[in-house]
Amino acid sequence: MQWVETTTTVRFNEVDQWGITWYGHYFAWFELARMKVLEQFSLLPEDFTGLGFIAPVVSAHCEFKKPARTNDTIRIRAHLLKPQTASLTFRFEVLLKNDGSLLAQGETVQVLQRLDGTMIYKLSGTLEERVESMLRHFWPDS
Repeated sequence: MQWVETTTTVRFNEVDQWGITWYGHYFAWFELARMKVLEQFSLLPEDFTGLGFIAPVVSAHCEFKKPARTNDTIRIRAHLLKPQTASLTFRFEVLLKNDGSLLAQGETVQVLQRLDGTMIYKLSGTLEERVESMLRHFWPDS
């Protein structure tokens, strides 16, 4: 399975009064990895808009396994699942960098829409080419 990775360090303002990372920050970390993927394939939000589309997140899920603490260096990994519809489903893992232990895992789903909010069901043109290129990166044997 192919992943795109990035790293960050847990900052003091990201932990709660017990010294563990507040749960909402995991979604921000998912976003770091997702944006790194999208940037590689010219599919950042401004790219979508320039092509006449938007891709809002309609579902987000996270399972917490172990807490991250101040000054921990973490790796955030993103993987794109094969789409069944005109959507992008990313799977994420947050790992402690020094020993690779799994801190959290989750998923986000984005639906592809025209700028007016109309759902699209089949990709075409430049958007299709860029999404297909991204899929080939994650699924090279498909």
